Amino acid sequence: MDIYYVLHYVVVFTLVRAAIMQHVLMPFIQWYGVRSAHKVTRFAEQGWLTIYYIVSNSAGLYVMYQSPHWMNTRNYWADYPEGHRQMTYLMKSYYLVQMGFWFQQIFVLLIEEKRKDFVVMCTHHFVTCTLLGMSLYMNFTRVGNAILCCMDMADIFLSGTKCLRYMGFEKPAEVSFVFFLLSWIYTRHYLFMKIILSIKFESKAVLGGDRWDPANGSYYTRPVIAVFTILLGILQLLLIYWLMLMFRIVYRIVVLRNLDDSRSDSESDGAEEDGDAKKPIASNKKKD
Repeated sequence: MDIYYVLHYVVVFTLVRAAIMQHVLMPFIQWYGVRSAHKVTRFAEQGWLTIYYIVSNSAGLYVMYQSPHWMNTRNYWADYPEGHRQMTYLMKSYYLVQMGFWFQQIFVLLIEEKRKDFVVMCTHHFVTCTLLGMSLYMNFTRVGNAILCCMDMADIFLSGTKCLRYMGFEKPAEVSFVFFLLSWIYTRHYLFMKIILSIKFESKAVLGGDRWDPANGSYYTRPVIAVFTILLGILQLLLIYWLMLMFRIVYRIVVLRNLDDSRSDSESDGAEEDGDAKKPIASNKKKD
């Protein structure tokens, strides 16, 4: 039955995303004074993501706060599988909504303009959806909740920084980018690696060994943990790749004084934005 809920949320997110972009974010940025069709579209896309990540990260942290694994990695594994099979309504809803969002992101990626890191993004989204499905089916949702929270935090600053840029706020965008970079390194490399190490080593210390009993919802074995570790390792490699691109942006800010997004914009972005980039910030504001 869970698959029907996930498909339901894919449709819901598609409709809600289109409605918010077309009826809220696009009219707002046009009222503000931005005329470039490319910038209007990109602002709406990033504005929607900013809204979603704020809500999802807040919900994820609340779910974790109400659960035994709040700030305790050993409790990712404590009472497995008995204490994990019967998820609270809040945890189950949170997980299914997140799965719906990420499957919908694959749909968005396939139908919209292809960007420079299209293959990397596809890989990221497919690995993410695979991990979400496996962790839900095998009752590893506590650790899944923790990973989702780690990922959402930096994305708030990423999308928010882009929105500031499209509005012409270059200095605030640079400050926001610094917070984004720091949050990315802390959550997606330090905390994420702690979670991977917990999966690889701490789980064995807590559970003691293989617990293969599908009839009772137990799927913990060395091969299963190896698969999770490999998939999470692929994600970490993608994150390192993106981190290298961010360091290129830092170089542009410090040396060239140019905050460009080399991570996800299309090849044609620079040409489309040249005309607006030369205008003073004040020209982006609505005239009275």
